[in-house]
Amino acid sequence: MIVLVALVCAAPFVSAWVAYYFIKPEGGKSYGELLPVLPVISEQDRVQLGDDAVKGKWLLIQQEQALCDTACAEALYATRQARTMLGRERDRVVRVLTIQNLQPEIASQHPDLLTKAGAGKFDRIVPQQRGLVLIDPLGNQVMLWPKSPDIKKLNQDLSRLMRASRIG
Repeated sequence: MIVLVALVCAAPFVSAWVAYYFIKPEGGKSYGELLPVLPVISEQDRVQLGDDAVKGKWLLIQQEQALCDTACAEALYATRQARTMLGRERDRVVRVLTIQNLQPEIASQHPDLLTKAGAGKFDRIVPQQRGLVLIDPLGNQVMLWPKSPDIKKLNQDLSRLMRASRIG
């Protein structure tokens, strides 16, 4: 009887030891690439973006060349839809497009888009060829998605981050 009681008491410790040393967790299930935490937006950058519009917000930055082509328009559509699907959390995310000149017909389709000239200004954040980058309210880079993201997977990543984060 005493051996049975000892086995029942030791079972949680033995199972925890086995799980810790022999059952390795799989990688994360995020769609985007998790970036190393580096401060990439300074106070001066926030002032240039329009401090009132971006203060305490998550920034979803998309960089483009001088003209928004079809790939750019598709990425804008994907980010708009993913942000809309966040529901009440959507006000925590601001979409930023750095481009020299945005066509009026595209601008009219995205009234919530913050557009800034000077695409080279954020080259240290992410090269233009790599994709969309998410910056947290503290100015640190967080995630990187492809140039033409999957809307549902992008939304899934954003909603997980918004649920887990208390900032912004």
